[in-house]
Amino acid sequence: MLGHARARAFLQAQRASDRLAHAYCLIGEEGLGKTTLARALAEELLLGGDPPRRLDVHPDFWIDDREEAIGIDEIRFHPEKGAPAHEQSLQQFLSLKPFAGRSRVAVLANAERMTEAAQNCLLKTLEEPPPATVLILTTAYPDHLLPTCLSRCQMVALSATSRQELAAWLRAVFEAGDQADALAGFAQGRPGWAVRALRDPAWFEGFSRWVEELAPLAFADTGTILLYASRFGQGPYAEQRLYAGRALRALSAWLRDALLVRAGMPDSASVPPARLPQLEAWASRVPPGHLQASLARAQRTQLLIDQNVNPRLAMEVLLLDLRVPAPA
Repeated sequence: MLGHARARAFLQAQRASDRLAHAYCLIGEEGLGKTTLARALAEELLLGGDPPRRLDVHPDFWIDDREEAIGIDEIRFHPEKGAPAHEQSLQQFLSLKPFAGRSRVAVLANAERMTEAAQNCLLKTLEEPPPATVLILTTAYPDHLLPTCLSRCQMVALSATSRQELAAWLRAVFEAGDQADALAGFAQGRPGWAVRALRDPAWFEGFSRWVEELAPLAFADTGTILLYASRFGQGPYAEQRLYAGRALRALSAWLRDALLVRAGMPDSASVPPARLPQLEAWASRVPPGHLQASLARAQRTQLLIDQNVNPRLAMEVLLLDLRVPAPA
């Protein structure tokens, strides 16, 4: 695992003293390695670090790291329609005694995907945890979780990896060669983003295409925006959510980079160097206050979509609000 030495040392010390909390919440930007760290802790608890590592088929391990929103039936003890993605709901899994080890471990990645009803249901487990269980939540958006849920977790914050360390890791582990520096610049300390861009060029290209389409809408007319937003209402509802989610991640990254440029920190932006002039030109036309508000709205829109708001309507409102106000 790359980085997170302080968080790893903290968890190792708690494990060594047999003082692990019943619930953790790992916080940090997307792609930092929160789920990787959660899985590493689960491996230590369930497998003891001995090969072969077969965590995903371990009877005492449960994980949900999909992109889809998490409804109440995935959480509650007696789901009305069955747990959509698992043989057992989270509460059913945690209620059983360990089968092969000393504890049961569940990982709920990107926990902000939970609907409010699902979070309220999870709250009971956090308040009255079953014995011999460890629940690990991860999130890049802790403000999207209920304060009552967060307050019952041991919070562990993760930070970005340095560009030099990330580039060296990509060369050593993934033989990235000449691509390493460019990938490290794009990822901005997020190993997950760098590895995905390396392994899935189509994802990286798609990320870039979203930016090319979304950024000009800040200066478009209402008709153009509404026509563009209509694409988020096509296809099955679950696919609409995923489609909008990919667009929101790309737009959020672009807005974050624009804020860094306006703050005089272009070297911290995640765009490839060749696209930096485009970002600087775009950011110069958008007031800083509007950038900040737009980034907050983009993050809020993801939460609304996870809470079952219609993706097309949510994206319409966001893109209309993204427009730069005309000079008085």
